[in-house]
Amino acid sequence: MADTKHGGTYGTDWVTSFGQAVTGGGYSFDKQTLKHIAKEFEELAVEFDRDVEYAQVIARTRPPGQDIASRDNAGVFRNSGDALVKSLKARADYCRNQSDKFRTALGKYATAEDTHATEVKNTGGSL
Repeated sequence: MADTKHGGTYGTDWVTSFGQAVTGGGYSFDKQTLKHIAKEFEELAVEFDRDVEYAQVIARTRPPGQDIASRDNAGVFRNSGDALVKSLKARADYCRNQSDKFRTALGKYATAEDTHATEVKNTGGSL
């Protein structure tokens, strides 16, 4: 699959990318790319959710014995597991938020496209 990322711009040519870099333009996405990125973030969130289940096993670690070393070691594992669960949940939330942002942008894109199409038709043009 060809890499369509060029200097912070997805789905556009290098000339546009260069122009945005020179003018400080930021990012530019086409409709298909917005859909793809939103889907990627959502899939990543699902992967983090799955990893939370594995991390919870670590967070529930029980000592293999009743000696001090076993209890202390299991406690360290549980603390690490708790921190991992918290971190993974935060990452899943972040990915869902990003997915929502890209879907919102897609909605704005579609609205703008419809508005412009109506304007063109109102002036006697066609698409």
